[in-house]
Amino acid sequence: MLTAALHFLELRCAAKEHETGEPFAVTVEKLAGTWHCTPRYAKQIIRTLNGMSWINWQPGLGRGHSSILTLLADSDAILLQEVKLKMEQSDVDGAMELMNRFGGHTAKEQFRDWLSRRIGFSTQIVQEAEQDTLRFPVYRQIFTLDPGQVYYAFDCHMAGQLFNTLVEYDQTSRRVEPCIAHSWEKSQDNREWIFHLRKGVLFHHGKELSAGDVLFSLNRLRLKPEIYEGVWMFQDMDRIEALDAKTVRIRLREPNYLFLRFLCTIPASIIPADMGGYAEADFAVRPVGTGPFRIERHSDGICVLKAFAQHFRGRPQLDRVEILNLSGMEGEGFPEPDWSSVMSSHGDASKAYQKVLEEGGGEWMDLETRFSCCTLLVFNQETKGPQNHPDFRKALNLLIDRNKMIEELGEDRLHPAFGFRYLPGERAEMSNNSAPPDPVVIRALLAASGYAGEILRLHVNSFHRGDAGWIREQAGKFGIRVEIKVVDRIGEEKNREPFSQYDVRLFGSVLGDDEISEVQLYLQKNYLQSAFDTETSKAVQHTVNAVFREPDEHGRQKGLAKLEALMQATNSVLFLIHKKNNTSHHRTVRGVSINAYGWLEFHKIWFQPLNT
Repeated sequence: MLTAALHFLELRCAAKEHETGEPFAVTVEKLAGTWHCTPRYAKQIIRTLNGMSWINWQPGLGRGHSSILTLLADSDAILLQEVKLKMEQSDVDGAMELMNRFGGHTAKEQFRDWLSRRIGFSTQIVQEAEQDTLRFPVYRQIFTLDPGQVYYAFDCHMAGQLFNTLVEYDQTSRRVEPCIAHSWEKSQDNREWIFHLRKGVLFHHGKELSAGDVLFSLNRLRLKPEIYEGVWMFQDMDRIEALDAKTVRIRLREPNYLFLRFLCTIPASIIPADMGGYAEADFAVRPVGTGPFRIERHSDGICVLKAFAQHFRGRPQLDRVEILNLSGMEGEGFPEPDWSSVMSSHGDASKAYQKVLEEGGGEWMDLETRFSCCTLLVFNQETKGPQNHPDFRKALNLLIDRNKMIEELGEDRLHPAFGFRYLPGERAEMSNNSAPPDPVVIRALLAASGYAGEILRLHVNSFHRGDAGWIREQAGKFGIRVEIKVVDRIGEEKNREPFSQYDVRLFGSVLGDDEISEVQLYLQKNYLQSAFDTETSKAVQHTVNAVFREPDEHGRQKGLAKLEALMQATNSVLFLIHKKNNTSHHRTVRGVSINAYGWLEFHKIWFQPLNT
């Protein structure tokens, strides 16, 4: 039925000024233009739709004369029927193409309600064995699954399910623990490291991991700085060699007291030297790692992970994860990640939890996550524009009333941001005592900056569209003209659209519990580097190098605090709002933990049936 449905939806879109049931005049030639076909084929389409009672057609007399057309069917109902059919056929891309092309907000809400009854946990009998599956939607695309290329939080999370690193960082104990390497040792001067690899660690394609794979993985990053943005983590590596099949020695040019932590990060994941037989581009789509899950499918808008039974720590209890990509709907205000919508063993979990909140009691458990996001305005000092003047940046900083922004926009915006991290005891007083913007001061700063009505080009993705619109409105009250461009992240990367086309960028920074993610903001090209003029860039690099050489954690924190103070003093970066995500889950879902990226650790969760 899809062809007929598509023809009707195209007709409904072309005739959107006419109500259902309202007759109007039209020619066959005009309809042929709507359907991009010949008049003869247009007549065939008309007969089909008329025969299905989706339209009523009263032909005119003679060639070129107008006929009378009445639209009878409910276009939303037809759209939803076709979208559901494609979803059931696992053609998520096809379903979303239809929904994003023809669906309004109401249709998308109906689709989401329907989908919510089909997500969450389910248990099925597959080949006479129970199979536990977690299915959930995301409103973003996966850019890459190559651990050397990831930097978006969701991509990092996904790569973390597919790969392992030599060592790993435990967020709870704040200690580095063994992983692929069962033990390690370092020289007294902290420059030489020897790692002893576990025996029997298998890649997903069956090959056993060896020292050669470690050399390949780390050299791949550090020797190609033009390709891999995480190369800064390995800038101190002088050489790496295999002492035997299960022993690796790494020599540093200078002591680096964060080096072991760098080896815990996603870019340091160990991949097979043969890359599973894939070329680089294909590896980014269907990578081969040693992680607890392997890729079973990654196409048509669906990514399926399957438990890796031969994982060296044992197979996960969850058998399968199905991630449905609903990109294109992110501008509709749907929250993500919203784990209360999948943390149930039955039915529409989000509505079930809402009922629990309203009535009290129930079988839901609260969970406070480690996920913390700070939204930022990052000025581009590599291009000419008003953003290059410190007084202009200071004026913009003052006119953004964070408390008012939280009050008016609500949702997950919780606290004004005065730095990258939310520190309740230290900064609550700053928030409470922050005065409303003083128009006189702001206008004086704008005058001092020489601002003369130039357009400030603001770059934002769909998830932060609301924040950008609010800032534009506030800036407009002081005569600042803000032009917003919403750029899809995947399109941005594919087109390699240069940041030089924008004056300021708004994005969210997700930080973990330690200093690595903070250092990354300063050194990785796609984060803060465009905000640094020459002098600031030199100061940042000097301070970061000092952080690397500092053996004491408290001393490193002081160095990072110095960098944050520099951002505040120069207003190179404006800290906006802290977001935090708390979630709840049904009691039958066990082992629930949310990582520093704000996503579920798939390999830790398991499903307990209701009758136990």
